[in-house]
Amino acid sequence: MERDFERLYRESYSTVYGWVRVRMSSDEDAQDVVSEAFLNAARAFGSFDPSRAKFSTWVTTIARNCMISHFRKQRPSVTLEDVPETTYMVSGGQENVDDQLLAKALLACLDDEERELVALKYREGLRNVEIAQELGMNPSTVATKLARALNKMRQIATERTGATS
Repeated sequence: MERDFERLYRESYSTVYGWVRVRMSSDEDAQDVVSEAFLNAARAFGSFDPSRAKFSTWVTTIARNCMISHFRKQRPSVTLEDVPETTYMVSGGQENVDDQLLAKALLACLDDEERELVALKYREGLRNVEIAQELGMNPSTVATKLARALNKMRQIATERTGATS
C-alpha cells in the first residue's frame, strides 16, 4: 500500500502542484498547501477509491480544502500599492507593459474566490458551465462574478497605468 501511494504521488505531484500554484500568490504558499494536501492524502489513503476518481483528482480536492484553510488563516496582505511601480508602468520608451507582471499585480487585488474564477477561466481554459460544476455554482453566477472581477482588474489597471479602454 505504501508503494502504491509513492507511485501515485510521483505521477500526480506536478498536476496537483500546477493546479494549486495557479491559485496561490507565491511558490512557498503553494508548496505548503501541496505538502499539507499530500500529507492528508497519505493519512487517508485507505479511504481512496479509484473507482470514484483518479488519484490526482482526489488529492486536488484535498488540496482545494487545504487552500481554503490557508486563505482563511491568512488574509491577503498584498495590495497593488505594495507592488513596485516599475512593475506596471511604461518607462524608457518601452511600448508595452510586461503583461505577466501586470496580471500578477492585478490578480493580487482580487479576493480568493475571484482569483480562483479567473484562474479556472483563463489559465485552465474552462467554460463557465465547467467552472460552475467544479465549484458548485450556477453558471450565470460564475459569469456575473467573472465579469465583476474583470471589471475590477480593468478599473485598477486603468487607474494605475493611465490607460483607457
